[in-house]
Amino acid sequence: MNITLTPEQSRLIEQKLQSGRYQNIDDLLIQAFQLLDDWEEHSLTESPDWVAATRTKVDAAIASIAANGGNDGEAAISQLLDRFRQAREASQ
Repeated sequence: MNITLTPEQSRLIEQKLQSGRYQNIDDLLIQAFQLLDDWEEHSLTESPDWVAATRTKVDAAIASIAANGGNDGEAAISQLLDRFRQAREASQ
């Protein structure tokens, strides 16, 4: 089988190979086809309303944060690290 790639596709493949994540083009293609299979399976099994339902959940989360406040990522990680430190100190 012969495949003709656009220059952009060729550059993308070269970038992926140079990243070191793939040893050769075969490894890259195996991953690409696995992702395509996963995406197709996921797309075909999801209800057509999935995007609308996800948007509704995101909107509800935004409203909850606006009403109740929330922690930013840094604060949440800092709190978790403090808990780990306290648990370690308590066990010593």
